[in-house]
Amino acid sequence: MVRLSTPRSMFLIMVSLLFISFSCIPLVYGPGTYHIEKQWIKIWINKNGTIDLFYNLTFVCDSGVFTWIRIGQPNKDFTIWSCVDEYDRNLTTTKIVDDWTGVTIFFKDAIQIGEKITILLLTNVDRMIWEDEMNPGNVALLFNATWWEVNVVDLRIAAVLPENVKKEEIVSGEIQWNETYAEEERWVAYWERSNLHPNEQFQIGVGFPEKYVDTYYSKRPWDWLGGVLTSLVLPVVAVSIIVVAAVVLFRNLRRVPYSKPGFSMEALGVRRGLTAVEAAILLDIEPRRILTMILFGLMRKGAVKIAETKPKLRLQVVSTAGLRYYEDWFTDAVVFESRAGTLSDERLSSLILKLLREVDKKIKYYCRADTVKHYQKTVEKAWRQVRKAGTPEVKAEVFNEEIEWLMMAPRFKSRVKRTFRRGEEIPVQSSWWLSYWATHYAPSRFRSVEGKPVTAQSLPGVQFANAAVTIIESTAGRIVTNLEAFSKSLIPVTPSAESKTSRAPVSRGGCVCACASCACACACASCACACASGGAG
Repeated sequence: MVRLSTPRSMFLIMVSLLFISFSCIPLVYGPGTYHIEKQWIKIWINKNGTIDLFYNLTFVCDSGVFTWIRIGQPNKDFTIWSCVDEYDRNLTTTKIVDDWTGVTIFFKDAIQIGEKITILLLTNVDRMIWEDEMNPGNVALLFNATWWEVNVVDLRIAAVLPENVKKEEIVSGEIQWNETYAEEERWVAYWERSNLHPNEQFQIGVGFPEKYVDTYYSKRPWDWLGGVLTSLVLPVVAVSIIVVAAVVLFRNLRRVPYSKPGFSMEALGVRRGLTAVEAAILLDIEPRRILTMILFGLMRKGAVKIAETKPKLRLQVVSTAGLRYYEDWFTDAVVFESRAGTLSDERLSSLILKLLREVDKKIKYYCRADTVKHYQKTVEKAWRQVRKAGTPEVKAEVFNEEIEWLMMAPRFKSRVKRTFRRGEEIPVQSSWWLSYWATHYAPSRFRSVEGKPVTAQSLPGVQFANAAVTIIESTAGRIVTNLEAFSKSLIPVTPSAESKTSRAPVSRGGCVCACASCACACACASCACACASGGAG
C-alpha cells in the first residue's frame, strides 16, 4: 500500500534535493590549486614603436583539474601572433578586452594533479613606448610582469633595445637590471627574481633616445583635460569604480585587476644561427670529431692543405683571411717545424675549452634544452635531404654541402653506407674532399704509376661511402697525437668549496642556462611582459 507524503515530508524532500544539487556546483574560487614554475619574458622594442611580447610560462597543477589559463596583456592594443605548447601544438586562444585585458588559452588536454604545461605566447602590443618626462629627448618602456595569486618560482625578463642603441644611452627604471649584454648587435637589459609571493608585482623600466623609434606617445597634450575631468566627475568616477568592482567580483572572484601598462614577450626559446661546429659543442660531440669538422671547413675554403698523414698529420696553412674565430684558433695550433706543420695537442685542447666557453656565452640567455633539440632536428633534417634526393647527382651535392652537419649524427658510418648503395654511380665534381682521400687514403688502383691520384668522373656508391667514412674516421684518429693527455686536459678543474656554494644547481631538463652559474637568466623563458594579472581554471 502506497502512502502519500504529507506536506511536511514533501518540504523536507525538496530541501534535501536542493542541498544535494547545490553541493554538486563547483566553488567559484576555481577547480584546484596551482603554481607558476617559470615565467620567462622577452620583449623586443621595434623601430615602429610597437613591442613583440613573448611568454614562456610553465603552469603546474598542484590539485584539481585545469583546462585553461589567462595571461594578461599591457593594454587593449595587442594582436595575438601565435600560441603553442611545448610540443609545438597550436592552442586555441580568445582575446579579452573588457574589465580585464589579456588572452585566455585553452589546453589541448586537461591538466591534472602533478602535471604541467608550458605555454609559448607571442603577441604584438602598441602604445607601450612613451615620452620620458624625467629625461628630455628620451622615451621609455614601463612594464609590469603578469602577477598571479599563486607563487611564481622563477621570473626572468629580457628587454631587447632597438637597433643602433648604444650601451651608454640605456637608462634604467627604479629597479636596476641585473646585467646588460649584446645579442645580435642589439643591447639587452635583463632582470630576474625568484620565489615571488602571491600577487607580488615586479615592474621594470628602460629608456633610450627617442631617435631610435619612429613612433611614441606623450601624455602632455591631455594634462589639462585630465585636471578638469578630475575636478568635475570625480564623484561619478568613484561610484562607477564601485559598481564595476562589484560586477568583476561577481563574475570571477579569482581575477586580479589589471595594472599599469607593461609589455611582455616571451624570450626566445631556441638559440638559432649557430654554425655546425658550435652546434657540435652543444650536442656534446666527441672533441676529435669537432676538430675534424673545423679542419674540413678550412679545407673547403682552401685555407689549409693536408701535406702528410703518416706518421703524423702535417698541414700547410695557405690563407688566414676571412676565417671564423675557431678556425683562427685552429691555424694557431699548427706548429711549424718546416714548410708543413704539426698540430699541438695542448693548443687543440685549449681550442675546445675556449669554444665551450664561447658557445656557453652564445646560448646564455636561451633555453639550452630546446636549443639542443633544435640542432638534433637540424642534423636529422640534413640526412632527410640527402635521402630524399631524386638523383645520385643531387644526393652527392647535398651530402658534400651538409657533410659537417651529417658528421654529427649517431651511427654515421652505417648511415652513409645505407645512403649510397651498390649499383649507383656517384658524380664527384662537387666532392671537394675527394682529392684529400685520393691523395692519402685511396687504394692503389686510384693512383697513377707516379703515385699521383687519378681523377675520376664518378665513383660506385659503395666506394663513395667508404671514402667518406675513411677520411673522417682516419682524420679524427690522427688529429691528436697523445689522446690520453689531450683527454685529461679537457677535464674541468674541480671547483673550490666556495665556488660550489655560490653556484645555483644546474637543471638537466627544461630551459636552463648554458653557463656554469644559473644566475644568468635564459631568454627562452616565458618573459611575461604584460602588466595584468593571470589566472587559470
